[in-house]
Amino acid sequence: MEDQGITLFRVVISFAAGILSFLSPCVLPLVPGYISLISGVSIDSLKEGASSRRAVILNSLAFNAGLSVIFLLLGTTAGLVGSAITNNPWVRIIGGLVIIAFGLQLIGLLKITALYKDTRKFSDSKPRGMLGSAALGMAFAAGWTPCIGPILGGIIGLAATSGGWRSGLVLSAFYSAGLAVPFVLTGLGINQFLGFYKNFRQHLHKVEVVSGVVLILVGVLVMSGQSTLLTSGRIAAWLPNWEGKLNLGTTPAPAPPAATAGTNFEPAPDVEFQTLAGAPFRLKEVQGQVVLLNFWATWCIPCREEIPELNALQHELQAKGLKVIGASTEDDAAGINAYQEQVAKFEYDVLVGGADAKAKLEHPQLPTTYIIDRQGRIRHKIIGARDKAGWEAAVKPLLEEAVTASAAN
Repeated sequence: MEDQGITLFRVVISFAAGILSFLSPCVLPLVPGYISLISGVSIDSLKEGASSRRAVILNSLAFNAGLSVIFLLLGTTAGLVGSAITNNPWVRIIGGLVIIAFGLQLIGLLKITALYKDTRKFSDSKPRGMLGSAALGMAFAAGWTPCIGPILGGIIGLAATSGGWRSGLVLSAFYSAGLAVPFVLTGLGINQFLGFYKNFRQHLHKVEVVSGVVLILVGVLVMSGQSTLLTSGRIAAWLPNWEGKLNLGTTPAPAPPAATAGTNFEPAPDVEFQTLAGAPFRLKEVQGQVVLLNFWATWCIPCREEIPELNALQHELQAKGLKVIGASTEDDAAGINAYQEQVAKFEYDVLVGGADAKAKLEHPQLPTTYIIDRQGRIRHKIIGARDKAGWEAAVKPLLEEAVTASAAN
């Protein structure tokens, strides 16, 4: 499952989590002291405005850069590990339970002893220059704190269940931004911060409770596979097309060009599936058509997002010989029927596959799609979701190729 977590909802949650971490009882009271330490300017001087604005800005940026390095490494690693094992629904369930546990910790209903340990190790002396400030930021992040641990842990859990290292990188980057932006602003307006803190400190525990409730809700959605209910948009369009996988967005990358006719292609194995009614179905039954065989699962977020695209593709190109087939090796017929009633309706054939499909047509990530030509040969194997224009770029050359070949005969 590739980068299903790069959604507007998850980005907003990550950025908000960074802000809540900043407002937590373990961080907010310490901010003026950290700014004074990294800039080498006393708090009184900061209040009087006699400090070097340049020193405050540069050292604050360096501190947050060091902070972000640790968070980015944690998030990217979590996403990378998650992408390797996320086809197992237990990963999603366990990840959701961990996020819920962190939420209960913040509310105070659960006591996780390890999260009450502050392991930050550094001197109270001023760090030397921007490198010293960056090192201090890394030490702060690596040590965590009783308050920041559960919130950051929830974001790491979200990154792991997003199923892609890019998702982990993006989510941890927005978390870091949510923590860094108010930190830098505080350095530029210490008097305003102190006035805000004087009035806000009575609400610090409420921040923990709100953070805990948000994490519990996110954990429930992740565990149940229903986080698509709060997904309102994707930001992947502006991300580079790493590893040749297409990002869904407003500007799709072009599909790889279809190879010329006559090239030796691997024949598609005659895999046995079952229809939702329980009847046997084999791939050889659709030979003579261009087949888009899409492996998906009910818990796969990008799979859900491309269903309307595939519906439209089937309607528009079926007269030219296109056959769209959805195949799930993770769900049974009853689960798929319930999914159609509650989540999304398929307007193309949906099949259930078993060990035969898993063994003969590999799909380590979902969605994985095989494009099969009229001669029953595999022309493309596409990992990840695409929009309608991306699918058209992949299948139309094969449809036209068949027409050209028949006209020549």
